Amino acid sequence: MARAKNNTTKLSKGRVLFVEDEKSLVEIYHDYFKTNGYDFLSTKDINQALKITETEQPDAVLLDIIIPREENGIIDLMAEQGYTYLAAVKKNSKTKNIPVIVFSNLDTDNDRKKSEALGAAGYIFKRDCTPKEVLDTVAQIIKASRAVKK
Repeated sequence: MARAKNNTTKLSKGRVLFVEDEKSLVEIYHDYFKTNGYDFLSTKDINQALKITETEQPDAVLLDIIIPREENGIIDLMAEQGYTYLAAVKKNSKTKNIPVIVFSNLDTDNDRKKSEALGAAGYIFKRDCTPKEVLDTVAQIIKASRAVKK
């Protein structure tokens, strides 16, 4: 069963939801973001991610595109559920202004264009980044999003 990890700190720099199915990456980024002053929530379940996004109102979402899906006992390891999530978040009036940063091993022009067309605030190619670079990108996007809200 998917679960959300929530570590609330009094002086949080922001709340980040990480939608990712690779447990080792979740652990790495959970520790890194928490150490750097962020609240961190995570799930590998798209439906739970949609609920968390609406109820917790994170400052940013890091979103993997390929998240396995099980239907009728068959597991589709290459299911591109991230696009479904992104489209749903941007159509929901309660979540449409939450910046979503695609964090994927997909790195074609079509993937980037599709993410942008669906409303992604940024795109990070997993294999070419460090946790610091990811955190810096998230921090910049949160800062820009907060500036627009003022």
